[in-house]
Amino acid sequence: MVDALGTLMSRIARALANGWIVAGLFTLITIAATWPLASVMTTRVAADVGDPIFSCWTMMWTGGQVLRFLSGDVHALSDYWNGNIFYPERLTIAYSEHLTPQMLQILPIFAITNNIVFCYNLLFLSAIVLSAVGMYLFVREMTGQPLAGVVAGAAFAFSPYRADQYAHLQVISTQWMPLAFYGFQRYFAGGRLRALVGATTAIVVQALSCGYYLFFFVPFAALFCVFEGVRQGAWRSRRTWIQLGTAAALSLLVIWLFARPYIAVRALNPGVGVRSAAEIRAFSADTWALATASENLAVWGKLQTFTRPEGSGFPGLTILCSGLVGALAVFWAAAAKSRAKGPSRRSPWRIALNVALVIAGGLLAWGWTSLLVWQRLIVRSPIGRISVRDVGDIGWHTLGVLAIAIILVPRFRRACARFLGSTGGFVVLGWLAALVLACGPEIFVQGKSIGTGPYKWLIDYVPSFDGLRVPSRYFMIASLFLAALSGVAAAAIARRNRAAGVIAAALLVTGIVIEGRVSPFVMSKPLWVRHYELVATDFPTPSNWGAVYDTVKALPEGTVLAEFPFGSDPFEIRTAYFAGYHRKPVINGFSGFFPTSYLERRSWLENDPLDKPMAWKKLLEAGVTHVIVHEQPWPENKGPMIEAWIRESGGREIASQGTDRLFAIR
Repeated sequence: MVDALGTLMSRIARALANGWIVAGLFTLITIAATWPLASVMTTRVAADVGDPIFSCWTMMWTGGQVLRFLSGDVHALSDYWNGNIFYPERLTIAYSEHLTPQMLQILPIFAITNNIVFCYNLLFLSAIVLSAVGMYLFVREMTGQPLAGVVAGAAFAFSPYRADQYAHLQVISTQWMPLAFYGFQRYFAGGRLRALVGATTAIVVQALSCGYYLFFFVPFAALFCVFEGVRQGAWRSRRTWIQLGTAAALSLLVIWLFARPYIAVRALNPGVGVRSAAEIRAFSADTWALATASENLAVWGKLQTFTRPEGSGFPGLTILCSGLVGALAVFWAAAAKSRAKGPSRRSPWRIALNVALVIAGGLLAWGWTSLLVWQRLIVRSPIGRISVRDVGDIGWHTLGVLAIAIILVPRFRRACARFLGSTGGFVVLGWLAALVLACGPEIFVQGKSIGTGPYKWLIDYVPSFDGLRVPSRYFMIASLFLAALSGVAAAAIARRNRAAGVIAAALLVTGIVIEGRVSPFVMSKPLWVRHYELVATDFPTPSNWGAVYDTVKALPEGTVLAEFPFGSDPFEIRTAYFAGYHRKPVINGFSGFFPTSYLERRSWLENDPLDKPMAWKKLLEAGVTHVIVHEQPWPENKGPMIEAWIRESGGREIASQGTDRLFAIR
């Protein structure tokens, strides 16, 4: 019986060394964890009908221009950035994420199906699966243990933090991060040029998939590249420097080509592309975010210790515990190798020094815990009262104690060198750095500041960092490193006993998936709308969208459209969605930033234009030729009143569908 069990475990372990089998396994887990999304792929989107639907418009516009180019319209790509919202503004794609890599992924399917909702859901599911597979490859390479890769893949793909970002396709498109690390490891280990090409491509695609990761992840990837080059001794090779320099230059060129429209928009629109200090602080993580989970989680949804926008950073108990074990394993391995150098001399002063440093380290650990959890540390002793209320004070003391230990304790110095020279050491430090940066320019404990964080330096000295609203998205980078440490823990078990490793991996993956599961899975959740009734959650395609949009699509060149209600985000997103299909210019719009012309126009047209005598003039000044009125959302019978206003001003109805009306006003 024991032999049969051992044989079974060996077969499972060997099967998990096959990347295709692991990819299939993660696909099945993803479908189960997000069920019933797979059963409604063509009609409903994951999460809500806000950012996901706007992302659909972005990919419809850019994808449509690429398809036109491929069909023979050589000028189509010249309007790639000139999306048809916010008319007559140009470069409207550059007011938010361009999502070019995601668009290219689904372009063939969109060309065949013409169903962007289906394509969006494919991207959503594939981002989870490929993130798991990428992490599997990286950690398998790092540890030499496929079981460790499976655990790490699950920890990265099903992290509770990812569940809080399901509405942001660009944020969950993280599959390129571990693939970049994987490629660099293989390149420096064996000098494979193909691996360098893969790693470089992964960095570029990751940077283009999400603007946040251009600033948040790429520096970590560059540091990892330097670290691996030094660790493997490749920095001595002139050939390596030439190859890396070429890869860096090509990467910067591609990124620069996509950055130019954003720079142009920022130059032409003062204030666009810049976030206020108050807004950045509002979307920074509190230290209590690590004990606050997404309310959508089935297991941890009630863990709400300190809520704030995008402030849920709880990594899950399984991932946290296994990650901490992995970090301890890295430290233990470094310490064990340092002991192999030989025993240290046991002189009395060294013993006294070691005792003093241990005591100092314990006090510092208690001080950090007190400060980050309770905002302050106050100690009353016979020699006086000690108070620590700022991270700067205790930070300098910590650095001082570490410096003394490194200089005066040879074994500790050797252990630090071993630790810093290991890939595991880089991962541990990367995890800690990401957690600190997630706190933003000021570090808050339950809403109270305890000092300035290093993120403030990035805002002050790195161009465009002041345009990033959500520092807490560094939690995704922290999830990357913590997942790798979970894999290190699994590898430590698997090395001792393969059967125990298989069992431990199965238990860890099960715990991770259960803790990261959203139940019931949120799909097409309506957005809250002030002044209006909630809109329906269905988003039809041209095959069933009705007479109004059929007529709009058939209108001649020169048509400019306005839709009412105007200015309320949920309706503006819906208008953009249909504009992606009919491709006529609209003065409505939604994005991460808004052009000045739109904001001025919105002040006249939103809520109740009947009370604003300039409203009709603003429509005509914007070049509008046709107006759609959606009666259903307006309360108190205002929809028909808006239609009467349009008729009295000279508009004529040319199409209708249910409670929707299309008017020609010129």
